[in-house]
Amino acid sequence: MNYEEFFALAKKKKIDNIQITEKTTISSSFELINQELDSYDDSNNINYSIKAEKDGKTVKTQTEYLSEEILDDLIINIENTDSSYEDEYLKEKEQITKEEVPSFDISNELKSLKECAKLRKKYSDIDKLTISFSEDYINTRIINANSVDISTASHQCKLYVEAIARKDDQYASFSNQLLETDKNKFNFSQFIEDALTKATILMNKEKLETKKYNLVLDSAIASCIISNLATMVSAANIREKTSCLEKKINTKVFSEKLTIIEDPRDKKYPGYRLFDDEGTETYKKNIVKNGIIETSISNIKEAKINKSISTGNAYSGIGTRNMYIVPGEKTLEELLQELDNGIYITDYMGASGTSISTVTGNISLQIFGFKIEDGKIVSGIEPCIMTTTIFELLSNIREVGSDLQFIMTSSASPSLLIDSISIARWQVK
Repeated sequence: MNYEEFFALAKKKKIDNIQITEKTTISSSFELINQELDSYDDSNNINYSIKAEKDGKTVKTQTEYLSEEILDDLIINIENTDSSYEDEYLKEKEQITKEEVPSFDISNELKSLKECAKLRKKYSDIDKLTISFSEDYINTRIINANSVDISTASHQCKLYVEAIARKDDQYASFSNQLLETDKNKFNFSQFIEDALTKATILMNKEKLETKKYNLVLDSAIASCIISNLATMVSAANIREKTSCLEKKINTKVFSEKLTIIEDPRDKKYPGYRLFDDEGTETYKKNIVKNGIIETSISNIKEAKINKSISTGNAYSGIGTRNMYIVPGEKTLEELLQELDNGIYITDYMGASGTSISTVTGNISLQIFGFKIEDGKIVSGIEPCIMTTTIFELLSNIREVGSDLQFIMTSSASPSLLIDSISIARWQVK
């Protein structure tokens, strides 16, 4: 069933408003294990998010096809819901033509990465090297019965590497990933060699004394931690008092070195969007400026509750695209040199009660990484627990690195040099 038929049938069934968000994802990917091709996949998926209004009530559903059955289900849901919430439906939007779907060819990347996988042979302790690469095109189109038809698309390439070292019965692994909009920006050999080198170093691990350490958070780990700020500045969570940043908007709570921007319209980053999933136009905004939290983020529903305007952050609830810490001028190597003696954290895992709480701001994470002496990596560290709060962690920033890297579309960070954070030995029960 095409859109014209679907909307005509909806009108016949006396549905007052109906709007469809169509998401098209086209992807090509492969995985290499020890230089051998383990998998190759091409996919083309379309799914729909539909919202419909009848008698002043709006409901939503997800589907992979359009049919009369979907409309009947929407009507049943409307009749059985107690909610009287009236959503907004786009009107008088300037048309944005859907981009022509690109054709992918990742054969050159496959050839290059197969060649780079030979680097494993230089490292006698490396038992397994896994490399995966994908190229994706994601198009979001919103179309409704009011003749609105708008489209926004993004393009991204993902590189993932995991190196596993083995000596007798001892294992150590190091993994990393990177997201780019232009696959020509990847330095395959450097990325792979970095993983091989670090996995080898991790074969030698030291136990740390329980105390406070100065540390460098790798950009990937800083990105994962920063991603939690989207939940913390969600207007819904602030209103419901489930955010540790309640009553802290327009208040200085972090280091003045910290500025966080959300800029979905910057096409050089992988979270590029002209509008969110509700059709609200996106725009560049300060989330944090010099340590001051400047804004909360909302979708249409939350904006109506707060009698404000949506900030264009409707992504499966309230979320962000291209939110990042503004980078500084020092490279990762320079941050490690300035750290001098401390810890370089490259991975973490939430396990056995460890977590990042967006409600309290408490952070307790099992961490992995390297011991730094005289500004250089000297060994790995045994798993430890980092205990802090989002307030302490982001207030104790001494330097912000220059190595801004995306590993997800929602948020990113450069490496961070942070002072005086509690690290404890991991106690295995």
